[in-house]
Amino acid sequence: MNNFYNKYLGVDLRQCKPIGEGAQGRVYLLPDKKRVIKIYNSPKGCKGEAKILLSVKHNPHFPRIYAYNNICMIREYVPGTCIKKYLKNHKLSRTLAINIVKLIQSFKNDGFKKLDIRSSHIFIQSDENIKVIDPRNVFKKKVSYPYKILKTLDKSGNLPEFMKILKKEYPDLYKKWMYKYKKSYKR
Repeated sequence: MNNFYNKYLGVDLRQCKPIGEGAQGRVYLLPDKKRVIKIYNSPKGCKGEAKILLSVKHNPHFPRIYAYNNICMIREYVPGTCIKKYLKNHKLSRTLAINIVKLIQSFKNDGFKKLDIRSSHIFIQSDENIKVIDPRNVFKKKVSYPYKILKTLDKSGNLPEFMKILKKEYPDLYKKWMYKYKKSYKR
């Protein structure tokens, strides 16, 4: 039984609440409700995500990492609502639009080659700040604009408002993102 606890960084999973499962593994909420433990399907996934989270530990958009080994990680719990669900119940505000742009700019400032992320990994907080979970391939795969985010905004009917705000506040990004997004539909 002692090996069971060491394997999962001393965490007894029987005391934790399962809160998610995805391609990389399973996530459990720890009893303190402030941290989660993620059990990975492969050591490669764990090491890759740990490397990314450690490299962006100064970035407020990412959860803090507390400990990890080859198969699991304890990190900050990210509450909130995934952006796709959030936009079903809320109109896009100027604050959220600006925060989306700031998120993408933070990716670029942190040296990410991939300036996009799946909408299911973007969580909107009660104050409309944004947190991101499960970053992958951010230093390897090149994506020069937030295609998936724009697609989510488009499907929810919020893209026109987002582009209006982007055009006013960030005209250069507006031109670049609008051009690339329209071009992606012609394929």
